[in-house]
Amino acid sequence: MRGLGLLANASSITVGNSPTMKLLGLTVNKYDVISSLVAGLLVIGIGLSVRMNITAGVPGRMQLAFEALSNAVSNQVESSIGSKGRRVVPLAMTLFLFILFCNWLEMIPTGHSPQFLPAPTGDVNLTYAMALTVIILVHATWIRSQGLGHYLGHYFRPYKLLFPINVIEEIAKPLTLALRLFGNIFSGGIMLLLIWALFPWFIVPIPDLIWKIFDGLFVAPIQAFIFSLLTILYFQTAMSGEH
Repeated sequence: MRGLGLLANASSITVGNSPTMKLLGLTVNKYDVISSLVAGLLVIGIGLSVRMNITAGVPGRMQLAFEALSNAVSNQVESSIGSKGRRVVPLAMTLFLFILFCNWLEMIPTGHSPQFLPAPTGDVNLTYAMALTVIILVHATWIRSQGLGHYLGHYFRPYKLLFPINVIEEIAKPLTLALRLFGNIFSGGIMLLLIWALFPWFIVPIPDLIWKIFDGLFVAPIQAFIFSLLTILYFQTAMSGEH
């Protein structure tokens, strides 16, 4: 009987039900927009703070962390693209930090129905927007570095008959880039809802805390890293001209 009760509670969970508002004629999730702005302000604020307090002497902890991240991204870009890929470093770093902060917002206890600061990467609209931005920049870079003729020609390589498959592959890139991030973060949100639905209220904080620690220490940075790494690899393809 208790099992049936737990199933009944789980079946009553509402997923994706978030307060909305109208913005320029579009319906948007209010709290996802707020969370995105918070994450963006954190990235800008940390960047400005590091810039204002940067020193050639003994660096502070924030400068050390920022320099470590910058070196890691620069080394990855250098090994994948070479020196000509340096202009990709700021984009990859910004994406990593923004996605990481977005994911970490899920760890802040701000309610469950609704959650006032949800991880906005659990909303497919944000991940689609980031993926489309990356892909548009990749194709623009491809045309700029290789020329329009070479860019169009890659759709017919290695054989002209593969043109439809090559087109489908390019269309699939933003979809897979967006859905990979969305799926992992969205599933984390569902796990938190299931914990609240399936456990008594006095037990909930324990599994809730365990899952949030696991999500924050492992899932969040891994997903941010994968998105940034794939961005670098897509730019490598664009700058080398290889399909």
